[in-house]
Amino acid sequence: MRRLAAALLAMVSATPALAADTPDRAWVENLSRPTQCAELDNVVLTFANPKVRRFRIEASAPVYLPDLKFDATKPDFENCESPKPEPAFRFKPRTLTLYEDADVRLDGVTLATSWRERGAEVMVGDKSFGGLHQLRWMQRVRGAFTEILVADLVGGSWRVKPVPGEAFPDAAYGAAVLVGPVEGGERPMVDVARLKVDPATRAFRMTFAKGGVGEVRIAGVDEKKTVLDVSLDGLSETDPPRPFAALRSMFVSPTKADIARVNWRTEKGLYNEPVLDFQGANVSEARFDRIERSSHNTSAPDITFRDFAPAAPAR
Repeated sequence: MRRLAAALLAMVSATPALAADTPDRAWVENLSRPTQCAELDNVVLTFANPKVRRFRIEASAPVYLPDLKFDATKPDFENCESPKPEPAFRFKPRTLTLYEDADVRLDGVTLATSWRERGAEVMVGDKSFGGLHQLRWMQRVRGAFTEILVADLVGGSWRVKPVPGEAFPDAAYGAAVLVGPVEGGERPMVDVARLKVDPATRAFRMTFAKGGVGEVRIAGVDEKKTVLDVSLDGLSETDPPRPFAALRSMFVSPTKADIARVNWRTEKGLYNEPVLDFQGANVSEARFDRIERSSHNTSAPDITFRDFAPAAPAR
């Protein structure tokens, strides 16, 4: 009986609702599972704390990039089973340039098929565009527009990378990040009903179908890293708290992975573990990286979540 009571107490003590109790930390829960298929997003890590309303995401070049001679970016379907059928709604594919100036271009994309029956409404200035599945943000680099960010409006995820260097102008995306009220467990999503883009401030302002609003702002871009500042407001309260962010990626082995390690900081110090061994932690910073050269999306960036904070004081 004592062992049962102790076990139950340990489980309660480890729940996300109790783990993160100050706005400078977040409880990171690992929902990942092993796979041998490199095209399956088997890595899922969520961030929870109802007091966190601001944080920063950094996408930085992998440590081995300066020595890289070949960049593997093609899909790898070895050991992959045929995917299970899922709803496939059909659309008339199109790509629209929603905004362009001397330095920035924003394209909106409607795909031929999607697993959801609708996209999201996108506003740029006073113009509205309906039924879009993706947004692609490009910046002029060495005389040409180069893509550094893609927003998936169907599942509410963002892929981001530093400015590609001359050696690998088509550098790969890797892990996807989600911000807002995360739902879905092993296949997380954020339901974005409406997105307003302000190209002048590089800000993407979201209205969530689950309630509340959020903003992703491109705060810095260069060949070392791209920085996103995130703020959230008015999210619905749930018990236990719904995650406010998540990371989705893949791992087969340390040399076939978009994310291979979790590095995290607490008040007691710095720690790291292989991604599938990570048991969850109450963190002030978490970095997801690779130190061994990967044969899958070799140039894809490391991703860091940091600078957790409460809502900004009202002016």
